[in-house]
Amino acid sequence: MMDWIGGAYSGIKAATDITQSMLTLKTDAAVTTKVVELNGVLLGLQSQLNSAHADQTTLTRRIGELEAEIAKFKRWEQESSRYALTQTEFGTLIYRIRPEARGSEPEHSLCPTCFNDGVKSVLQRYNSIYMNCLRCKMSLQVKPSTISRKPRPRV
Repeated sequence: MMDWIGGAYSGIKAATDITQSMLTLKTDAAVTTKVVELNGVLLGLQSQLNSAHADQTTLTRRIGELEAEIAKFKRWEQESSRYALTQTEFGTLIYRIRPEARGSEPEHSLCPTCFNDGVKSVLQRYNSIYMNCLRCKMSLQVKPSTISRKPRPRV
């Protein structure tokens, strides 16, 4: 399509140059009027071609952006399929890497909030009971507490 626009643009430019040279050859008022009219039409057409070229450039850029976005979604789909939503000992839901998908990676878990946002954020152990997400700052209890608590008085 770019070749067609470039060729049309060149043809219009040549036609404009020819009509300009015709003005110098003939002095008849009727010919001069028609040549001026033709120049106006050609210049309008040239403007439309320039506009079409700009639109085509914008569309080509947008197609590239959309293709990149699709590739990103495909990569995330492939990466996210390596994880399964699992329930911890305490009942908290986290994403754990599937054993068959682990390969040489250490066993790890991902933050469910970040995962649902399409981001892989590894949970870091805070202590034996809690894991933290460094990205969204969520703290997840993964094991029951061994500290005995007094029941709250009922009012």
